[in-house]
Amino acid sequence: MRLTPSFARRCFVALATALFAAVAASAQTPPVNRPWVSEHRSGPDGLEGWTLSWPQPDRPNERYPGALVIARHGRVIRQISGNAFVWKWIFWADGKQVAYESGPLHFGLSCMLTDIETGRVLANVDCFHGIPEDAPDWLRTLEAPH
Repeated sequence: MRLTPSFARRCFVALATALFAAVAASAQTPPVNRPWVSEHRSGPDGLEGWTLSWPQPDRPNERYPGALVIARHGRVIRQISGNAFVWKWIFWADGKQVAYESGPLHFGLSCMLTDIETGRVLANVDCFHGIPEDAPDWLRTLEAPH
């Protein structure tokens, strides 16, 4: 059997098309075991932060932010896991602290203030039903409409 040039060309085009399609599909969808990284948000003194999102077993097509990552000058210095998710967050106290909302999909929400250097939780407020009248500034800022 002899290969004709037109048959070889058709085979090459078919293989190249399949390869390009596979590369494009893999670039659009990260592997299930790898998190999606949110847009990085800059903070003071070389800080930046972002969330890592994973699919949930009962909702494989949706991703939820399960961790907050804090870096300084490109080096990760703290990773905070949500309980179960990190919904929103802000740098606080000139970048010495981070305030964030954490909770499941339904029926609970905690607002936390954490020391970035030590990872110690400095305050934990139940904010599922709103914030108290005497809420500290960090909590008012975190919960303010953006």
